[in-house]
Amino acid sequence: MQARSGSAPAKTDTRQLSIFDLETVANDRIDDPPKYEVAREQVASEHSNASAHVRQPVAPVRVITTEGLSHYSTEVIDQVDRSMAALPTEKLWFTYQDIRRCFGVSRATVARRMKDGVVPGVRFQLGRMIEDGAVRRLDREQLRWLLLAVLSGPQRVQHAVAATSKQ
Repeated sequence: MQARSGSAPAKTDTRQLSIFDLETVANDRIDDPPKYEVAREQVASEHSNASAHVRQPVAPVRVITTEGLSHYSTEVIDQVDRSMAALPTEKLWFTYQDIRRCFGVSRATVARRMKDGVVPGVRFQLGRMIEDGAVRRLDREQLRWLLLAVLSGPQRVQHAVAATSKQ
């Protein structure tokens, strides 16, 4: 290295840094965030969408009640009540498999009737049935209404769906 004219030659430090000197240099660098992180935060703040952080309103949940359901003939009601009386009294909840075994109604039919809105206690949001959990269980009252809808036939169900959708 050449020194400027009129000044003393620059001294170069030829001493090698020890391992402890490297730690202090590394610690000095940790305190300052890297330039790319600062730049990334600036870009994110410039392009952030403030409305994305605002909580969206939740759509209302509609629950099917017995008041909105159609009326069934006394013959169908009697037949369902006799079938329900034959069930063991200690059995309170019924899965799709239980309904198929006891009454011969398929899971698809049960799901269709529940989506039709003829089983009380089923919840809907934005036109979709809300799942209760991993396994759907119906209580005795829901099972009764389900059997009434199945035995009355699809015409009765379509009439009930039209009546509940107007509400």
